[in-house]
Amino acid sequence: MNINFGNENILNAEKIHGPLFAEISSLRYDSRRVENNAAFFCMQGEQQDGHLFIEEAIKKGASAIIGSNESKLSRLAAAYPDRTFVIVRDARTALAHFSILFYQHAYKKLTTIGVTGTNGKTTVVAYTYSLLNQMGVATGSIGTIGTMTSEGPIPFQPTTPTTPEAPELHYIFEQFSMRKEQAAAMEVSSIAIEQKRVEGMMFQIGVHTNISSEHLEFHKTFENYKKAKLKLFKQAEKAVVNLDDKGMADDILDMYQGPLLTYSINGHPDADVFACNISTKKEESTFLLTINGKSSLVQTPLIGGYNISNLLAAVCTAIHVGVPYQKILEAMPTINGPKGRFQLVETPIQATILLDYAHTPEALRNLVNEVKKLAFRRFILMVTGVGIRDENKMPKMGEAADGQADKYVISVDHPGYKEPEEIVANVLSGFSETEQTHITYTYSREEGIIAALNLAEEGDLIILTGGCINGCQMIRGEAIPHSDENIIKQYFSKSTAITKRAIGSTAKNPPVNFS
Repeated sequence: MNINFGNENILNAEKIHGPLFAEISSLRYDSRRVENNAAFFCMQGEQQDGHLFIEEAIKKGASAIIGSNESKLSRLAAAYPDRTFVIVRDARTALAHFSILFYQHAYKKLTTIGVTGTNGKTTVVAYTYSLLNQMGVATGSIGTIGTMTSEGPIPFQPTTPTTPEAPELHYIFEQFSMRKEQAAAMEVSSIAIEQKRVEGMMFQIGVHTNISSEHLEFHKTFENYKKAKLKLFKQAEKAVVNLDDKGMADDILDMYQGPLLTYSINGHPDADVFACNISTKKEESTFLLTINGKSSLVQTPLIGGYNISNLLAAVCTAIHVGVPYQKILEAMPTINGPKGRFQLVETPIQATILLDYAHTPEALRNLVNEVKKLAFRRFILMVTGVGIRDENKMPKMGEAADGQADKYVISVDHPGYKEPEEIVANVLSGFSETEQTHITYTYSREEGIIAALNLAEEGDLIILTGGCINGCQMIRGEAIPHSDENIIKQYFSKSTAITKRAIGSTAKNPPVNFS
């Protein structure tokens, strides 16, 4: 794409050095990925300053450099007069707006649905994806569990755990548009909002799930965290709000002026969509669904009140899209959720193993409340501390679990640069009611899963909380491939092999004929 930087006001350039015209073939913010005719954006990260890598980007063929360090860019512009140097106030904002231009406003060809909240983002996106695709609205999804078109996953290596950086995000929108998708449901994290990854675009629908303390390692205060999430609703043409959430619902209602739908599972009298008489079994739930005064008894393969709440968020979204009431009812029995969210894992033993991503104290409390409604002999719970998240949350995870299970495994998720022993100690510090003899601790997620499986006996319920971000564990800056399901499968494969060998070794020898 040939860009006239003198005419493109989207960058809000404060000064331009070098040629006004430049051929741009790609947008890059990592100098290691720069190729010929790339536009290189010098972003200030938590670990590195992109301005330090300008000359590396130029040597690899970057045709334009966009950054905010005026003295450095002006000096390098004199040394490389054949390259375009654009000085902006904020490189992240410039990258977001330039991404929209480069991918020719592809997002506007889709019904964009942005979901924000501490818990439930991934689940609401999955339910929305399932619901709309069943209704014939071809929908893609973007988030923690990967990138999906209406026909299934597409190969895409994310650079962030939840919401892609702006160039990747708008590239995905372009791919969706080329594949004739009609809608895109995506997770929008508070960090992504603050880092301008969705800057410059309007969502057709903004969805709110809930809020509790999270990501304070980034936002520093809860108020900053909430303010970040509220910004999504300044970029949304329609909104969906959870009236059961005391933390943020009123803030949205006070500020939002557009078309609004609300939902509740706690009998809020003002909800447009609500569920009551929720009955949960091992593999399904039934409840009375009311939409704008019309009520119907529905059955769905979802477990837990919080998942019914997440389903109502997707129902409100479908209504905003224009899906009729009867069509929504027809989809309820076949709604699909995401992997790793109240996911039943089949095993050879007569025990129930569930995976659930619960990684905040509130999510863990909700999960425990729901699983206690199921039948089991003993409850074995694995709780993890997340090294790349707010350190102050770790004791609260222990506190939320304390006294709730028969046996515990305390372990580590995504240690990052923290020592696993320190993470485990922090989680353990939240326990006060549970005897230490009931607690096993390990220093990696794989070891934690194996320890929990070693404790399992017939009739037990084993819940493995926390888990993977995009199929990996983040360890000292590296994404190490990881799969809970594979570990469980290998565990039982080895157990079966050992059992077979043991049976063979104790079998009686055939009688020997000495005649």
